[in-house]
Amino acid sequence: MGAEREAAYNVLLEYRKSRVWPDLYLKKKLEPLDRQQASLATAITYGVIQNSLLIDYYISSFSSIKLNKISPYVLESMRMAVYQMLFLDRVPDSAAVNEAVKLINKGGNNRAAGFANGVLRAIARQKDALPEIKGKRDEKLSIKYSHPLWLTRRFIKILGEEGAEKLLAADNSGADAVVRVNTLKSSDEDFIAAYISLCGSSPSPVNGVEHAFYAPDIALLLKSHEFANGRFYVQDTASQLAVKVLSPQRGERLLDICAAPGGKSLLAAQYMENDGEIISNDVYPHKRDIIKANAERYGASLITATCKDGSLFCPEEDGMYDRIICDAPCSGLGIIRKKPDIRYKDPIELKGLPDIQKKLLESAASCLRPGGRMIYTTCTVLPEENEGVLNAFLDEHEEYHLVPFELPGQQTEGYVTLFPHMDGTDGFFISLLERRA
Repeated sequence: MGAEREAAYNVLLEYRKSRVWPDLYLKKKLEPLDRQQASLATAITYGVIQNSLLIDYYISSFSSIKLNKISPYVLESMRMAVYQMLFLDRVPDSAAVNEAVKLINKGGNNRAAGFANGVLRAIARQKDALPEIKGKRDEKLSIKYSHPLWLTRRFIKILGEEGAEKLLAADNSGADAVVRVNTLKSSDEDFIAAYISLCGSSPSPVNGVEHAFYAPDIALLLKSHEFANGRFYVQDTASQLAVKVLSPQRGERLLDICAAPGGKSLLAAQYMENDGEIISNDVYPHKRDIIKANAERYGASLITATCKDGSLFCPEEDGMYDRIICDAPCSGLGIIRKKPDIRYKDPIELKGLPDIQKKLLESAASCLRPGGRMIYTTCTVLPEENEGVLNAFLDEHEEYHLVPFELPGQQTEGYVTLFPHMDGTDGFFISLLERRA
């Protein structure tokens, strides 16, 4: 039996059981595998999660047993086989089926193995003419792109059917990593030379963002001496644009109120040329330690990592900061293409987020000096977490106002939502506020 498939199988079972981030399990399971095995295990794990609703639809179309009556251990191996047959060109159908049957046989269930073998071979025979997805338009989109129906309907409400389908498709497409050069330690020229040496090709610059490059060979880079020594940082274009909009200056005092793992603070340090003061805060001690370690590794000596609840205003910090980064905890529904499991979040658990976000925004804003500027950002595309929170804050605080800003190819009135299918970035909300002098 392939070690890579067994690793993916065990990760998926753990994920279904606990609903904790699958990468936590995957990292442990990949350790004994070689590079090729690890690549396949990763592809299967995230591929099955990304396409679960569609895969289940096809299994149910060929199965005489309802999915909820199939053992989770049997069903997961079947899902893996269907994913490989429909989405991985280099895996023969026979290999996908045989490995699934072996996984089931290993559990001692020969009868279930025979059942799975029959269903999977039927799918393999008809995979070029699979059953049409039935239902209303929103139901079809939900199954085709494996997004829960509630989320599909929210995207339709925001973007219309055509725009929503483009976003759903983008969520299921790959995204090249983006890295930025740490100008406190290196230069674009040095990074390009190192990339060519490691990967055998030249990196492509990101339009409109200084010192940023697309890095399709990110796995090689992350194992490099340059990464270990903090010469570059992996950070999506949208996140970099947010700091660019804030435009920190040398000698200023900056607060990053919800900072972990510290990427925006590190980029702010580059804009400030390591001259000034940055307080990078997080509510969790272990995340504060990550911020501290990153600051040391990247040579950002102006960063001080702190640990407290950012939503609790401290009167002694009133008006202390020239710039503030308020990157609020959110649903994360803008980064589904990188974390496919996020789409399955319980919508009931998300309803309380706007209240938390508004408290955090109010606390951060109180720390801004008159004439100072701050950004409120999230990595979601839901209006209730973005414009809803922002407008509710502005309605209650006349001393703050929006500041128009430009992004590559567009002028804003003070805020913007970026979408993967339109902007090629993570789904991301950026707003710029100023406290009146």
